[in-house]
Amino acid sequence: MKSRVRGARTPGINLVPMIDVLMSVLTFFVILTMSLTGRVIADLDPPEIAGGFAKEEALFPQTKVKAPNLDVGLNRQGKVLLGGNIIQRDELLPAIATFLETNPQGEVRLTIDGQLNYQQVDNLLVQMVEVGGDRVLLVVRKSDPEL
Repeated sequence: MKSRVRGARTPGINLVPMIDVLMSVLTFFVILTMSLTGRVIADLDPPEIAGGFAKEEALFPQTKVKAPNLDVGLNRQGKVLLGGNIIQRDELLPAIATFLETNPQGEVRLTIDGQLNYQQVDNLLVQMVEVGGDRVLLVVRKSDPEL
């Protein structure tokens, strides 16, 4: 009898169903990502004032009260400025505490030049935050001839 063994066929892998599944998963994630990025409210037109869009101050003038700021600076020589005048470092913290007591909504802004040494800025900022907490802000300017 003759053996009926024919040449062994290597099994083939059909890639089309795998590609279909991958494309379906990719489409699912694209749609999910697009739906989470933002909501658009249909038929909502923002108010216009004099041909341009209104700013928040124009819409709610009575609710927008500007809180007073205490401007503190640090010049390139490491000297502390308060209101544009050079003061001693030990005078700064009591001045911040007094300002924050008299102005409960006030903010203290430390304005520095971007070229300053980080250690100098960090030391002063840590001291200011100990006194003022979350009402102390850091403002970094690219270059300011005053500072």
